[in-house]
Amino acid sequence: MNDTAVIAAFAAARKSQSPLAQLPEDVPPGLDRAFRLQCGVTRELGWTQAGWKIGCTSERAQKALNATGPFPGTMFTNRVYRSGEAFPTTAENKRVVEPEVCFTMERDLPPRGKPYGVDEVMAAVAHVCVAIEVVNPRTPRGFGDAVPWFVVDGGLNEGIVLGEARKPLSRADYAALRGEVWWNGRQMQGGVGSNALGGGDLALTWLANHLNGHGMGLKEGEIITTGVITEFFSAGLKDDIEVRFEHLGEVTVKF
Repeated sequence: MNDTAVIAAFAAARKSQSPLAQLPEDVPPGLDRAFRLQCGVTRELGWTQAGWKIGCTSERAQKALNATGPFPGTMFTNRVYRSGEAFPTTAENKRVVEPEVCFTMERDLPPRGKPYGVDEVMAAVAHVCVAIEVVNPRTPRGFGDAVPWFVVDGGLNEGIVLGEARKPLSRADYAALRGEVWWNGRQMQGGVGSNALGGGDLALTWLANHLNGHGMGLKEGEIITTGVITEFFSAGLKDDIEVRFEHLGEVTVKF
């Protein structure tokens, strides 16, 4: 099957919020092609891109999805919510809750011929917040499919819920950042910022350089969520989630 047909299949699944009945090709694409297909799906959808997510930044997430490392995904403005808002969903959606550190860019980091350093990337950040990314695979076997299909599928992003914007922290704070999670009032396993590629600052730099390697860059106003640092789980309809991150406050959502 050609790229156009693969892109059309995944865009249709995203619009319908229903999983694909079958994958469009028998063999998963290579990761470079998978990212090109992801960008093609974004164009096919015609939705305004709000920013990026980084999937599988933690060892636990990598083991759960059989991934060898992180991968990028797309987020769209029509699926960005604020703390306390109800998150629209359907019964067949997975609703995997991932508490994360999320940045907003103050200025562009355009593509160039050399990598970006961490301090350079963090100097381009406007603010940071605690966020809940909601993950929902649209592949036939859900989390049982191959990772490149997750990349095509926008990194499995369904939407994001943002807490209050705060001033960027010092670099040392991101790795030590403590996070706590409550699910319907029951405390779940927490975590620390270093679980996401060593810290949100390092994860953001990974994305900046991944995009740079593809002739792309981060843009002013984009939001970037940097991967789960705590327990992650599938929430049910009418479930209430509360997340608190040290220095960043809290974020809540109800499905």
